[in-house]
Amino acid sequence: MFRRRILALAMAVFGLVFVAAPAQAAVGQGSEGASQAAPTGCTSWIEWVHEGNSHYYGRAKVQCDTGSYRVKAQCRNLQTGVGYVVTGTQVVSAPNVATVTCYSGNVAESVHAVAEPPAAGVTGCTSWIEWVHQGNNHYYGRAKVQCDTGSYRVKAQCRNLQTGVGYVVYGTQVVSAPNVATVLCYSGNVAESVQAVPQ
Repeated sequence: MFRRRILALAMAVFGLVFVAAPAQAAVGQGSEGASQAAPTGCTSWIEWVHEGNSHYYGRAKVQCDTGSYRVKAQCRNLQTGVGYVVTGTQVVSAPNVATVTCYSGNVAESVHAVAEPPAAGVTGCTSWIEWVHQGNNHYYGRAKVQCDTGSYRVKAQCRNLQTGVGYVVYGTQVVSAPNVATVLCYSGNVAESVQAVPQ
């Protein structure tokens, strides 16, 4: 029964991650980021990791046609529901493959190339949503964003599923890359999309 719940949680997480994906791309496309030569033609993928009896979908790889880059993965601990970002330490030049692995047993949900040297402005933003547990109330309403460069706060588009009303909440804390900015939807409401707001 517990395993089915974890599997259902994983499927819900993967489904909602794709809802948030368009908001991620919009942040790094400003004119400030365009002045730097970013890696182009990047392809990313995720592979299984086999560690003894543990097998998890947590090895993230990226390969680009041009530029120098590292790899960044947005990962999730499926037991706790907590998401996080890991960035590879090795800088590679195209067309070499950059690799990073999520913490043991955790899964990679998205993979990105990180330009080296980094561009100006707020670039390379990755967002995700986590479960909030308040007593007996559990809702998918914690929004997080992490960028490669710049200063930013988080903005989440939330929805009250009982009334159907949507609204936007902004985080009050401004963070500098690569720190994570967080905001919560109102109690019991779900986050539908997340993005960084440059500061």
